[in-house]
Amino acid sequence: MQNPLKKPIIFIPGLMGSMGNDIIDGTGDWSFGMARWVYEPLISQLEESGYRINEDLFICYYDWRQKNHYIVDTYLKPMLDRVKEKFPDNKVDFICHSMGGIVARTYIQGRNYQDDVDKLIMIATPNKGSVDAYYLWSTGRLKPKRGGNHFYNLIVRGYLWILLKLMDVSFGTEGLEEIQETFPSIGELIPSLDYGPILCYEDGNGSWRTVPLYYMRYKNYLLDHLNETLHLLPYKVNYTCCIIGHNFSTSEYIMIDKERLFNGYEEIILDVVETLEGDGTVTVKSGELEGFHDQYLEFNHRDIVKHAYSCIEEIYGLETKDKQQDEGGVEETTLHILLTGSANIVVIQEGQRIMELQNQQLTTLYPHLHEKYPNNHQWILLKDVPKGSYQMKLHNEEGKKIHMTVMAKDLKKLQEEMEIKAHQQNYTIKFEIT
Repeated sequence: MQNPLKKPIIFIPGLMGSMGNDIIDGTGDWSFGMARWVYEPLISQLEESGYRINEDLFICYYDWRQKNHYIVDTYLKPMLDRVKEKFPDNKVDFICHSMGGIVARTYIQGRNYQDDVDKLIMIATPNKGSVDAYYLWSTGRLKPKRGGNHFYNLIVRGYLWILLKLMDVSFGTEGLEEIQETFPSIGELIPSLDYGPILCYEDGNGSWRTVPLYYMRYKNYLLDHLNETLHLLPYKVNYTCCIIGHNFSTSEYIMIDKERLFNGYEEIILDVVETLEGDGTVTVKSGELEGFHDQYLEFNHRDIVKHAYSCIEEIYGLETKDKQQDEGGVEETTLHILLTGSANIVVIQEGQRIMELQNQQLTTLYPHLHEKYPNNHQWILLKDVPKGSYQMKLHNEEGKKIHMTVMAKDLKKLQEEMEIKAHQQNYTIKFEIT
């Protein structure tokens, strides 16, 4: 018998948090894909507290390339209808991460809202947009790497790299039009007007000045509308909470060329200006919603998902069977290998063989994910690997060149992308994870 006081939960993951045939044909049924280590800990915590997947806890996977209204109509509303058939007398709660919160707000603040959501809990949602999204939307490139890339940013980089390779589209202005057409969702994640100025320029002696909003080349009409009508949100849901990460270097402004701006009104992006008031992806001021419940955790954009359970537990009055002390935000070391063809690979770390790929079969003692795509494209992800010096030996078994990129949070001595010639044997690269 259903507990009438226990409302069903729909969890909505963020950008790059879903994978299935709708996004890349051949990847199978919906899952968290390479982001499963981001989301599975929170789902497990909810299950430990008594929720059950597809009974009273549902996951709304979606094609995160699309615009939010399309996502609502194609994925969220059909799931809501199924859940309400099972719970006709209950409203539904949304727990969302990152872009998932924008998807939820698009439905709740939209014309077709059916007054069927009770609680809206948003974890690291860019309610006023993301500077990193603007950087990609304007340049066709990801922002320059800094002193480290946390896990979630590596997932974003990885999926963009794979998808653009499958499309045969290059990063940069030459592929910008196709990137914007393929990923319209990115355009709905750029900063809104109430974020404030995002462009700035150097004004000499290391100082810089912000540029008025009307100089921005692109506008986010979706977020502008949602934030202009934010005063209506309390009349649509009973409780709204924003869980916000901080103390991680996060893009706050975009540095542009002063001379090109004032002489030709051109928006030439040079770099980003960062702040510690953010989670590595979303700034604090973007995550906050004035007049609602804001809670702050010192975790990055990935780890805040797991640690948000402490806030959710308080909101719901939940208790887990084995309550564990929150650990600090120390992220495990991961190694990502992405390639566009079939190759045999051996990875050696300071004399020890830690991974071998032979005929697309992976052998390793480390926790791993191995996702395969059309045309022999593949992504290998190893977790808890040791830091130190690495050597990778690769044999190209195909009659065409293979492109490969290697990613890790603190990667040294390696170029962005490598090209291995057709049938090339004993291609060796060296790098360090510090």
